[in-house]
Amino acid sequence: MKRVHRTAVKAEIVREPGAKETTHRKLIDTPDGADRFVLTEFEVSPNGSTPPHYHEWEHEIYVLEGSMGLVMPELGRTEEVGPGDAIFIPRNEPHGFVTGPGQTCRFLVVAPCERPPVRNVFLSEDPYEYTQNPQYVSLVEGGK
Repeated sequence: MKRVHRTAVKAEIVREPGAKETTHRKLIDTPDGADRFVLTEFEVSPNGSTPPHYHEWEHEIYVLEGSMGLVMPELGRTEEVGPGDAIFIPRNEPHGFVTGPGQTCRFLVVAPCERPPVRNVFLSEDPYEYTQNPQYVSLVEGGK
């Protein structure tokens, strides 16, 4: 068994192409002995996003606090989601997340451990960006 408080897990920058102002904490992961599912907490700061993308595995999302836009490119719309909303993303369904000025969102993602070879296909050519936390500013400005 593993018990961990979220603050004991280091937040890492989401570095996928086009991601902006987004971090994640791997709360339960394969090194902990998880062999079917992993649990990750994401936090999107103001003016943040993960660009529309898709991958070969399903995942579930549960919004803890704040709000954000759930981008659904195939439907040509974005829906606002907030605390208590649960979202199921089927495999290969394009989706993304976005926050506006003054808007933040913290949510959990449950995804399979044994995903097909990681073939996230991001629909953005933009580099990642994270400037909200001073400890990361030098990383972003240094291009690392």
